Amino acid sequence: MVALAVSNRIIPALSTFPTAGGWAHVSAITLMTTAAAGVVSTATGFVDPVRDFRSPSSILRMCSAFLFPSLAEETVWRAALLPHPSTSPVSLYHAGIVLAAHVASHPIAGRTVWPRGRDVFDDPRFLVIATIVLGGATASYIMSGGSVWAAAFTHGVPVALWRDCFGGEDALMKRSSSSSTDNAPIPKDKQSFGADD
Repeated sequence: MVALAVSNRIIPALSTFPTAGGWAHVSAITLMTTAAAGVVSTATGFVDPVRDFRSPSSILRMCSAFLFPSLAEETVWRAALLPHPSTSPVSLYHAGIVLAAHVASHPIAGRTVWPRGRDVFDDPRFLVIATIVLGGATASYIMSGGSVWAAAFTHGVPVALWRDCFGGEDALMKRSSSSSTDNAPIPKDKQSFGADD
């Protein structure tokens, strides 16, 4: 099963590159996706574009977002789990199921591999924004003829902006408030049942 996914889906997705016209479509999708995510982030208070903005520490660091999480996740969620358009049309139903599962994986990650990000990954605002961004990545994958590079580009632009310019990394690195509460030390005046009231 894994070998079949690699040979029939992942390799074609990695070796497919959009044409010049294809990149124009992908760029338009990326622009609309990033703008929509930005509007929702600002309108819901998830990001304050004035208070949270800071200049990125380096362009190279911003570019790393295109490799992880973008390229890594798109290789799994788009390339491996969707049929390559060169061999079979991608149905909106199939694409929608994969998209929903991808979005739902974030709260799971917050409880397993990335507990520091649990508060962010559980935030309904984040999940709505993730749906917009990953929906855009799905559209780029389909419109580009199955290029994982196109999907990673659409995924990576808003992630890089949020992570490196609008406080995303700080938010993801904070200890979860729920875990902090669970592990908080018991105040001394509460440690003894016989303490005076």
